[in-house]
Amino acid sequence: MIRAFLAKQLGYPSGIFGRLLMKLLNKGNAIMNDFTFQQLDLRSGDAVLEIGFGGGYLLEKIIASQIPSRIAGIDPQVDVISMGNNKFKQAISKGSLELQQASGESLPHEDNTFTKICTVNTVYFWSNPQKVLGECDRILQPQGKLVICYNSPEFLAQAKLTQHGFTAYQPQELESLMADAGFIDVTTITADGGKGNGVFYSTSGLVKN
Repeated sequence: MIRAFLAKQLGYPSGIFGRLLMKLLNKGNAIMNDFTFQQLDLRSGDAVLEIGFGGGYLLEKIIASQIPSRIAGIDPQVDVISMGNNKFKQAISKGSLELQQASGESLPHEDNTFTKICTVNTVYFWSNPQKVLGECDRILQPQGKLVICYNSPEFLAQAKLTQHGFTAYQPQELESLMADAGFIDVTTITADGGKGNGVFYSTSGLVKN
């Protein structure tokens, strides 16, 4: 029961425990978030969206870089949005960040809005990955980049998370899904998550011209 509760909170944090968990995940997922930031390869004029920004670690790095002209984040959980609104109050008031409650299956943005999209440890919870990837393709500009960072199936199985609703992906599975959604130059990089975390993957692709 405890593991099931933890698994649910990891996917959909809420309440006091969820807020505490998001702070812990900022530390626990720092390596994955830092790696994703590098893979974004931010350039002047970029417009960046993070899907499922959680505790806001990666958004904070993107904001601090002062490189993108537009930064946005979405998350399906109201408590995550509330925490983000408080954490990033200054950036939001300046108009340099926008946060919205939404899911990846229905992104609240116009076509060809962003140049980069990133997401860390959310792919396990996508009820319809084809739709999420299709939405990403829709709102990305031509040659826009999508970066998905996720734990290995072996790590998730060892943590017994696949028994509680986590859908694990081998890189070739996610690469195939992205290609079917219209992404090109799809590649995966394997990285070391450090002690206790094992390897993780970063799969990225570009939107066609």
